[in-house]
Amino acid sequence: MPLTWTTPTLRPVSPDELPDEVSRFPADDAADDETRLVSRLVLAIDVQGYSSRPASGQLEVQRDLCAAMERAAAATRLNRRDWYRQCAGDGELAVLPDGIDLAHVVGRFPLALERFLGEVNGSRGRGRRLRVRMAIHHGTLVLGPDASFGPAGDAPIVASRLLDARPLRQLLDERTDRDVALAVSVPVYEGVVSTGLCALPPHCFHPIRTTVKKKTYAGYVYDPDAGFPASPDSLLGNAIPFPKPHE
Repeated sequence: MPLTWTTPTLRPVSPDELPDEVSRFPADDAADDETRLVSRLVLAIDVQGYSSRPASGQLEVQRDLCAAMERAAAATRLNRRDWYRQCAGDGELAVLPDGIDLAHVVGRFPLALERFLGEVNGSRGRGRRLRVRMAIHHGTLVLGPDASFGPAGDAPIVASRLLDARPLRQLLDERTDRDVALAVSVPVYEGVVSTGLCALPPHCFHPIRTTVKKKTYAGYVYDPDAGFPASPDSLLGNAIPFPKPHE
């Protein structure tokens, strides 16, 4: 008797028809409730001279910085409600959502924030200006219920170390006409800025490094007034001196 083959007919199956061991498997929309290792863009910001202000001045800074960041995010086609935000009185560590245009955000958000801070500072005296340091890194971190005190992993640490780097503080001190001093990590510079698709020209970045607790962190600072060509050999020094502002 010859063998015959029957092609099975496939049809959609509802979750109620699945076996228990299958239906218990977590769905994609439940992923936000899980602890996951993900790759994200991390943005860290710190206000210059925050602790030296009186309480009323600190509240004013918080209000104005929040408003400026909201406007800068909107101008960059971002919604701050989609960010994971870890706030302190003088700044913020933010994890941006997956799927963003890295070149657009890295290139446009710092410029937009500086523009809106400039509007805020236009009505302030010189000693009350709102000026910030900003660091941007793209890397891995852990999000989820187990990260109860904030995102864990390498990415937030790298962003925070670059934010506190002495060359970045020095840049904000010396470039008194600017309201934002920006540093990016090596992955952001090499993977985003150097592509030429970013609004920030690669030749306006200068390499730096900082050592904290015997670990060295490398990055690049954005200094359009100097226009240094970036050279990997410059990473051999602990800190790169900046020239005085142009007259």
